[in-house]
Amino acid sequence: MNSNKEISPSEVSLSQADKNDLKLLCAFSKRMRRQSINIFPVDETEIFEKYRAYDTNKLNLFILKHKKSIVGCAGYLSYNGILNSKNISGIIASSGIVDPAYRKLFPTATVLLGNSYKTLVLKQKLFALFFPLDEEMALAYKKRPFEHFADIYRFTNPFIAKINPTVESSLMEIKKINRFDKKDMDKFFKRVSSQHYFLMHTDSIFLNRKYANNPFRNFTILTATIKTKLVGYIVVEKIGTDIYIVDMVVDLDYPSAMLHLMFKSFSYFDTGTITNTIICVTHQSYVDILKKSGFFCSWKRECLFFPGVLNFFKISKKDFDSSNKQLYHFNGFARHLY
Repeated sequence: MNSNKEISPSEVSLSQADKNDLKLLCAFSKRMRRQSINIFPVDETEIFEKYRAYDTNKLNLFILKHKKSIVGCAGYLSYNGILNSKNISGIIASSGIVDPAYRKLFPTATVLLGNSYKTLVLKQKLFALFFPLDEEMALAYKKRPFEHFADIYRFTNPFIAKINPTVESSLMEIKKINRFDKKDMDKFFKRVSSQHYFLMHTDSIFLNRKYANNPFRNFTILTATIKTKLVGYIVVEKIGTDIYIVDMVVDLDYPSAMLHLMFKSFSYFDTGTITNTIICVTHQSYVDILKKSGFFCSWKRECLFFPGVLNFFKISKKDFDSSNKQLYHFNGFARHLY
């Protein structure tokens, strides 16, 4: 941008992206990466597969265009989850960013994107979660009005994969799987819902689409069972020299399943090449186990939500505000996936 003249709203268009916008989205992504903002892939096919709306050529991305260039976007991924033991459908806001060069020239850009989310969640009655990329985006969304939902903490351990202690159990079986079984997962999530006030991904169809059927990522999936009873699962991915625990839920009546799953997952990698093991969590029981295992908090990120949707799920604002935030579990949240 060479001009310092403020852009008029009439010069900017807001729309839902489709396949015809893929080249422009790639160009926008590359432009942002040159500013160290990694919002989404630069490959057209990968962008389409990640944000593809079911049975259409539309993408789950709102885009702002100025002079045939994309200057901002706000994406979302669908999910089914649990809130206060009730099934919910929602979206996870993803890749929300306005080109820094345009923020002063078009101050209402973030407001437009925020309103797009608001219209979507009210129309489709969705429980929406937002992870703003920076404080400016967070402040803009809070005026829409989105509110604080929870803080997510990233825990890091540079040693545990190298030490990789052998922890055996005569009762618990840890095995690698290729797909999630619907019957097992439905029973599992129903049983653990009382231990987790909030869970993000509680649908085997979604889990398989995200982890088992994803041609662009290489996930390792393990389950923990006692006899025939599923007591936990883990999804890990190696990115560069780091191991990311991108999704993990355990039955907290069997907390040792968390360590059994984690240690077993290391056996599928060359541990001598691993720099850090990383996981994002909020639930206090998981945090306690991680701290005892040598993990430390390396950063905190805020999650926002739109409180107006609580009525859709017959949850009062008073009950929600008094809920125990330490029982929220952001399974499936890994920064590099959103």
